[in-house]
Amino acid sequence: MMDKHLHIMPYTKEHGQFILSCQMNHKVLEADRHYINLEGDAKNLEQDHLAFTGMVRSKPIFAAGMKMVWGRVAEGWVIATSDMWNHSLSVARAIKKDFSRVARQHNIQRVQTAIRKDFKEGQRFAEWLGLENEGLMKNFGFDGTDQYRYARIF
Repeated sequence: MMDKHLHIMPYTKEHGQFILSCQMNHKVLEADRHYINLEGDAKNLEQDHLAFTGMVRSKPIFAAGMKMVWGRVAEGWVIATSDMWNHSLSVARAIKKDFSRVARQHNIQRVQTAIRKDFKEGQRFAEWLGLENEGLMKNFGFDGTDQYRYARIF
């Protein structure tokens, strides 16, 4: 059952700026906080019809989407505030539903993402979305951390 308070709408850079300006949604992600450029990163995620925002009482609590890399290959991403945890099941279901919808509607063949080696919750979430771990990328993170490459073929 969908959370009656969670509303999904197209992503805008303003949503991203708000989310990125808030506390990160997991302590392990705090290391990346000082690498974030609110204006540039939020705008960079905006691509027509490839991203969506979850709102609660007119406040963005998460955004997710894809950014085309080349051809039919996209990079998947999720950003969220700590408020996301108050609606975690509804957020997870919304991301899973719209993740597949966006890929099908835009004829995306491969979606990939990088997840910090020490972010176990992120790895479990990626696997729940149907992504497979393709291997460890050493020194890939902003701060030189190792990250796993996850991908799903549609």
